[in-house]
Amino acid sequence: MVTKAVSWKTSNIDPQEILLDAKNPRIEVSDEASQFEIRQKLLETEDVLDLARNIEKSGGLFYGERIITVLENGSQIVLEGNRRVAACQMLLDPSLVPATYKLRFPEASPSTRTALIRLPADVAPDREVAEPILTKRHTERSVKPWLPVAKMRRAVRLLDRLSVEEVAQLLGTSMTQVKKLVRPYRLLKYAFELKGWTEGERNALENEKLKTNPYTRFFTLSVTKEVLQVHFDADENIVSALPAKVFKEQMKRIVRDFLIPDPATGRPRCDTRTDPANYFAAFTNSPEGQAAAKAAGRKGQSDVPAPKGGAPEAPKPGGSRRPTTSKASVFFENLECHVQDDRLIKLTREIREINHVRAPIAASLLTRAIFECALVYKLQKMKRWGELIKAEGKDPGLAEIIKFCGNFENGMFAEQNICKTLKSHTTAQAKNYLDAMTHLRYQDADARTLESAANNLRQVIQHILSGN
Repeated sequence: MVTKAVSWKTSNIDPQEILLDAKNPRIEVSDEASQFEIRQKLLETEDVLDLARNIEKSGGLFYGERIITVLENGSQIVLEGNRRVAACQMLLDPSLVPATYKLRFPEASPSTRTALIRLPADVAPDREVAEPILTKRHTERSVKPWLPVAKMRRAVRLLDRLSVEEVAQLLGTSMTQVKKLVRPYRLLKYAFELKGWTEGERNALENEKLKTNPYTRFFTLSVTKEVLQVHFDADENIVSALPAKVFKEQMKRIVRDFLIPDPATGRPRCDTRTDPANYFAAFTNSPEGQAAAKAAGRKGQSDVPAPKGGAPEAPKPGGSRRPTTSKASVFFENLECHVQDDRLIKLTREIREINHVRAPIAASLLTRAIFECALVYKLQKMKRWGELIKAEGKDPGLAEIIKFCGNFENGMFAEQNICKTLKSHTTAQAKNYLDAMTHLRYQDADARTLESAANNLRQVIQHILSGN
């Protein structure tokens, strides 16, 4: 049983002497995360920048906003108020502000700095005693409530040191409800720990507001369990009989389709209405899927129920279904951006909507911009951009970028036809025309020539924007 509080204390503590809590359920960091990493994560996901602005505007914290700390290994660790403490630390010491936030972070006035020198705190005797208070604050009061992912994370972290019964008592809920939080979080944790996410994808996965139900529900469906050959062990970790590489590829695909918003629509491509038989059709019909089924000791696709509605509109293995169009593009009317990059998302939207016949100059400039930005994005994604800058001694021009990306030996593209397109004479002609537009030779703007350039570059641009 959990022991009750007997020795709470009050104190006024210098925020610079307080450690942020790596076990804060709001954020996903390792227990060994540095204070800098915790501050960075709170800034990225927990609106600490806006909080700091409000603190400066108000001249300090509001009365009654006492933080809760605990003394561990000789240090005061904040259990309640991590966002406030982080904001106060950076207002008092601007050197703590990460570089990407320095220009936006407010400068504290002398009066605000004076008000923040000491923070009123309730000091708990230990974490267990504080847990019921934390639960009430985030469920019954106006403190920013914990969202579903934070609730899952908190329950699992408590289970690292307490029994299910003790956690249920601390949280004021039933043992059944505690158990229901564990499996979904294990599935999310598996997603977090998969390798190869882009920075944008990882930020989406670590967003506290992540909508998780479609993803976690998908693994309760019998077809999903059958195709992936999964079960959950005693600790609620997902286990599959499929070859490890194949299973991870399918899990990564599911994460992308059910959790990560598609930049083109702002929401994941799949939801709770997605039919698993349709979803897995391409995989179960592929040689890879049949070989995996055989290796797992199954008969193959005959074990999988037929997709609803007859023959499926099968998505590509390793990726999700792309929108289909009945009419081929003349310019970039059907271009879609499926990568997490703000520049490419905006350029895609504008180039798709522009009338290139009526506005050939603007359309030409957009074409050059999206072509160059797509190649730069690919270089940065492959972690080769710094290498190219070092070789050139400065930011490389489009010609150097095309040359580097078009060299198959550099490993930028696994598909040789993309490299051949980049090295082709028609790409050189398209570049020369687009360069002319950037050098104010607007009299040369011509819709037919632009269509020819777009026809040549479209394959490369769409290949990159599809996440390849």
